[in-house]
Amino acid sequence: MRFKYFTIVLLVLALSLTAFADTIKTKDGSILNGKITLIDKGVINIETSYAGKLKLKQENVVSFETSSPLEFRLQSGVLLSGIVTSKSADTLSVQNEGETKEISPAQIAAGWAPDKIDPEIERNRRKWKNDFAVNLSGRTGNVERYNFGAKLNVRLKGPFDEIYFGFNYEQGEENGNKTADRILAQSSYEWFSKNKFGWFVRSILDKDPINGIYLRSTTSNGVSYRLINDDFQTLILRGGLGYRFTEFEDDELDNESTLTLDPGLTHTYKFKDWFYLENEVNYSPAVEDFRNYTAVQDSSIKIPVGTDENFWIRIGIRNEYQSQTSADENLDTNYYSQLIYSWK
Repeated sequence: MRFKYFTIVLLVLALSLTAFADTIKTKDGSILNGKITLIDKGVINIETSYAGKLKLKQENVVSFETSSPLEFRLQSGVLLSGIVTSKSADTLSVQNEGETKEISPAQIAAGWAPDKIDPEIERNRRKWKNDFAVNLSGRTGNVERYNFGAKLNVRLKGPFDEIYFGFNYEQGEENGNKTADRILAQSSYEWFSKNKFGWFVRSILDKDPINGIYLRSTTSNGVSYRLINDDFQTLILRGGLGYRFTEFEDDELDNESTLTLDPGLTHTYKFKDWFYLENEVNYSPAVEDFRNYTAVQDSSIKIPVGTDENFWIRIGIRNEYQSQTSADENLDTNYYSQLIYSWK
C-alpha cells in the first residue's frame, strides 16, 4: 500500500515537472524553472509552480531552454519556430523539423506560444471595449429623494484611431420635485499619425429640462495632439471649431445658433492594476461672444472589483457651467459613484 502511494506521489511530481519544464538562466547565475509564456518589449514572462507569474528583463538573461515549441520574431523581422536549447553562453539553438538556427537572446524581439499571435500584431488590432454603468441612490424620512443614472459606452479602439458612441440617462426627484431629467447621446472619431498629431470629429445631442435646455446639438472638428501615450498614462490636447444650436425651455429666450471654439483635454493614468484616474475638460465659447460658453470638467477614480476586469467602481465629480440657461443656477455640480460592468 505504501508503495502504491509512493508511486502516485512520483507520478504527480513528474506531471508537475512536465507542465513546468522550461529553464531560464540569468547573468547572476540564477536558474528558474517554469513555463515561458511570452517574450515582448524586452521582458520574458515565465509561469512557475512555486512563485506564480514572474517577469524578467531580457537583457539579464544569458540563455533559456523550452520543452515545447515557441514562435519567435527576431529584431531583423525573421520568423522562427521550434524548441529552444542552450548551445553555449549567449547562444540558443532553435530546432524545428530537422532544421536548426542559432541565435542569441538579444536577437529575439518577441516570442509566443503556437496557439497565440505575435504581440505586436495584437497591439495593432482594433478592439471593442464596452462598459455599462449604473448608479442608484435614495433617501426616505424627512426627505424623500431618489436618483438613478445609467451610462453606456461603446468603443472600437486601435493604436492610431478610436470610434466612440455614448449614451447617458439621468433621473432624480426630491419631495415630489424633479432634480434631474437628462438624456445625452454622443459619437466621435479620432485618428492619430505616428508623430502624435491627429484630427477629430464629434457630435453631441443633449436634452436637459432641469437646466432649461429643451434640445442642444453640438458638432465640432479639429486637430489633436497626443502629448503622452504609454502603457500607464495618456494626455491628449484638442482644439477646433464647431457649431452649437440650443432650443431653451423658456419661450422668452431666443434659440441659440452660433459658431464655437472647441478646446479641451483628456487625461488617464493607470496606477499598476489598483486604480485608474480619468480627467476630462472641455470649453466651448461662441465665436461672436466669448461670454456665451459652456464648460465641463469631469474627474473620477475607477477601482476594480475582484481580480478580473469586468466589474469596477467609479467615484467622481462633474462640474458643468452654462452661461446661458433658463435655470436658476449656471453651475451644476454632480458627485457620483457608479457600478460598471465592462466587456470586450
